[in-house]
Amino acid sequence: MLRLALLLMMLGGPAWAAQEAEPAQAPTPAVADELAQSYQAMQDEIAATELRIKRLEENWQHTESEMSRELIQQQVVAETSSLMQQLNAFVNAAKASGRSNHTEMAVSVINAENDYLTHRLERASLGLRQLFETYEKSTSDKQILTLLNIDDMFLYINWLLGLRLENLATLEEMNVKANQLRRKLNREIVRYAEFMAIYLRSSTRQQELLQGEINTLPVDARSALESKVATQQRLVRSAVANLKEVIGLMQKQGLAVEEYNELIFKTTGNIAEAVVSWSAMRTVLRGLGEDAVLWFKDNIGGILSRIVLFAALMMGAVLLGRAVRRGIAQAVTHKKAKFSTLVQDFFINMGGNLVVIFGLLFALAQIGWDLTPVLTGLGVAGIVIGFALQDTLSNFASGMMILIYRPYDVGDYIEAGGVAGKVGKMSLVSTTIRTFDNQVFVVPNAKIWGDTIKNITSERIRRVDMVFGIAYGDDVGQAEEVLEAIVTEHPSVLKSPEHVIKLHTLGESSVDFIVRPWVKTDDYWDVYWDITREVKVRFDREGLTIPFPQRDVYLQSGAVPPPLPVVESAPPSDTGHRAAGEGEEGTV
Repeated sequence: MLRLALLLMMLGGPAWAAQEAEPAQAPTPAVADELAQSYQAMQDEIAATELRIKRLEENWQHTESEMSRELIQQQVVAETSSLMQQLNAFVNAAKASGRSNHTEMAVSVINAENDYLTHRLERASLGLRQLFETYEKSTSDKQILTLLNIDDMFLYINWLLGLRLENLATLEEMNVKANQLRRKLNREIVRYAEFMAIYLRSSTRQQELLQGEINTLPVDARSALESKVATQQRLVRSAVANLKEVIGLMQKQGLAVEEYNELIFKTTGNIAEAVVSWSAMRTVLRGLGEDAVLWFKDNIGGILSRIVLFAALMMGAVLLGRAVRRGIAQAVTHKKAKFSTLVQDFFINMGGNLVVIFGLLFALAQIGWDLTPVLTGLGVAGIVIGFALQDTLSNFASGMMILIYRPYDVGDYIEAGGVAGKVGKMSLVSTTIRTFDNQVFVVPNAKIWGDTIKNITSERIRRVDMVFGIAYGDDVGQAEEVLEAIVTEHPSVLKSPEHVIKLHTLGESSVDFIVRPWVKTDDYWDVYWDITREVKVRFDREGLTIPFPQRDVYLQSGAVPPPLPVVESAPPSDTGHRAAGEGEEGTV
């Protein structure tokens, strides 16, 4: 209510002045007599109004009702505004008359008005102090109402200071020397600005202390202090707003405001709130630089000691991590451990990395870093990353299962994830496989673990499965003897387990033998290729035929056709194959 009343009066004041400052004709003697009578009436009105205002101000000081205080303050504003309107009307009329005695009357009225405003400012300052005392003694609920009264009192004081500035401007327009009055008013404004600055610093400090105390309490015990912090924040905002109003008055007087702009910036952190000129910006920036240098000088010793401590702790963590890696390496590579290469690498790297990570957290804690927000942030980030990297985490889980169950190891030949080749390396998310034609595939672990894994080289020995066919006209016993000799004579074929050579199937074009020798895994392909080649050479030498698929077709037209010549079952060869015409007939 009081804010609205003051705002309307401040907006209406210039209108009254403009309305009553219209140029007038030279006054008649009757008008001159009226001005003389009005002068005495103005003096009496000032005295009477001051008496009424003093009684109101005394009542305001003794009442404890916040509503009554607000009503009394509104009445004071209304009485003062009415008096200012009458005085301005008289001054304008006296200035318009152009007579020296009338000008002296106007100056006397302005001085009386200035004294009146000075008395109101003194009483307002006393009332402001009383409000602060009431605020300190009040409960949390009543403090809010007291804060509203404090805000209204600040606005009232600013309004009174503005009226005094207008009075000085009016005196200077009338060519009256008011340097002494202006200096006095400037001192009052500066003292008021200093009071506001002290009040702002104190409120900000109190807010910081309360906030720091809240941070040390558990969440369920903070509610009692949170209301106090909110109230203190309101005090800070009120102080900033009123200090800005005072800065505006100081700028009209040409007073230095850079220091107060800097204070507002440091309090709010918003340079647009405080900086209104380039010089003020330079002051703010210079103050920030000076504060930074001062802070650095005061804290250089602590900073250097923390840096040295942090470096020493991290160096110790790195050295300890290396020692842990060596210890784990010796443990997992022991012949009795029987860990795979993948598991060995995992434990060695994970152990060393965990030591370094815990060392980093310990070092940060020792230099005064609060790890609670860091750990909380890591937990929240872990949840977010978990949702965002579901496929990667699936690969990670599959990698852990591969490490635990060890279906293959580095150096094994496997078929997994649609790729066949030698395992080059493995991480927790993927496996690198090099194919037999020297291509490199990086296969996600989830794809490998979710499919069939065929480890070709996991066992020390393997059986080589081969099938060889001879023609139906060849001697089965001779073929068995040749195959037995070939397998037995090969130096890489193992005697135990015993090899198998049996007639397996009677195919459409050949009589098929299975040949299954056992060999070391590393000799698999050498034996396979050697025996295959030797079978071709020995069969040719012994006159055994390796047939290719054939089919005999007969055409029948009512009578039985004559026998057809035998179809050649194998191409001629210089190494013992049958010539054309040799063989047996077959029918379909």
